[in-house]
Amino acid sequence: MDDTRLVQDKDAIASFEVFQALTRSIRNARSEYNVEQGKKIAATVVAPGELKDMIETEINSLIMLAKLDPDQVSVVEAGSDEAKAAAAGDSAQLVVQEGVEAYLPMAGLVDIEKEKQRLEKQSAKLAKEIEKLAGRLQSKGFVDKAPPAVVDKAKAELAELEDQASKVDASLKALE
Repeated sequence: MDDTRLVQDKDAIASFEVFQALTRSIRNARSEYNVEQGKKIAATVVAPGELKDMIETEINSLIMLAKLDPDQVSVVEAGSDEAKAAAAGDSAQLVVQEGVEAYLPMAGLVDIEKEKQRLEKQSAKLAKEIEKLAGRLQSKGFVDKAPPAVVDKAKAELAELEDQASKVDASLKALE
């Protein structure tokens, strides 16, 4: 067995980690906004100096891994007019690391009306479940007769539902 250590380039590792984080951020945003799986989306990546050059070199990999539309992807220098224009638009901003950001135009991510309808439906369903569970917890018979573990589980479930409802409401407000 050869005991020779492999040469490691710390700059290359750091650049690759930024590329991984950028890809992960875009994919997470696709998931958060419920973008259809096969749909290609637009993106503007803002990066400083050498990171911008590295991302431009690997743009085809980014397009494939993050399912981006090749005709609507740009990499711009941090602080440039293009970067300011991307930040000013109606976009989801993803702060990655090392000064790298990505802007995904909301219009390309979701059909705003469809998403509003979906969220309103989900909000109504959660409200019903919260009302039902809160009613059960306010019932003297349930709290007195049920084992403490069951009551605690119901309280935890209610807290989870309320948390989900607040997130849905926040998403609805963001779309308005």
